[in-house]
Amino acid sequence: MSQRLQSVFFFLSALLLAILFFLPFASFYGDFHTFDLFGYGITSPDNWEEGASPFSMTFSLPILVLTVTAMALCGYLAMGLFRAIKLSQFQKLHKIARIAIIVLVACIAVFLGYSYFIIPKMANSVDLTITDPVFRIGAIFPILSLVLTILAASGLKKDIKKVRSTDRIR
Repeated sequence: MSQRLQSVFFFLSALLLAILFFLPFASFYGDFHTFDLFGYGITSPDNWEEGASPFSMTFSLPILVLTVTAMALCGYLAMGLFRAIKLSQFQKLHKIARIAIIVLVACIAVFLGYSYFIIPKMANSVDLTITDPVFRIGAIFPILSLVLTILAASGLKKDIKKVRSTDRIR
């Protein structure tokens, strides 16, 4: 079976999403303040007075939830493939892989939605002028993670076909 390659793909996908907690997805530059969009939310290296920042942690909650969910699903799939022997286990993992793909697409959509619509609208509502998003190296990671997850899911589907064909021979 080639399930070890799929395990590596799922693990790399989870690792790329974990790196989003350390590298910014996008940056927004304004007259007086700078904002960075990470996998856990929006931060500003500038000194704000207590509670003065327009972007609270609850504002960034959808980003955090989707990033952690996608990372957990990919990590679970990477570990689950090492123990999968029966056809039903492979089919269960394939369903979870499809859910992980949907969550990753939603994660990318939320990152882009925040970058183009929500952050500029929120900044304008509190009279902050910011530039258009400047995408950083972290913008590549969710897309790479999606590609790796799709490759792993297609490989998992091939493994299911192999297991079915060996069951027919018996």
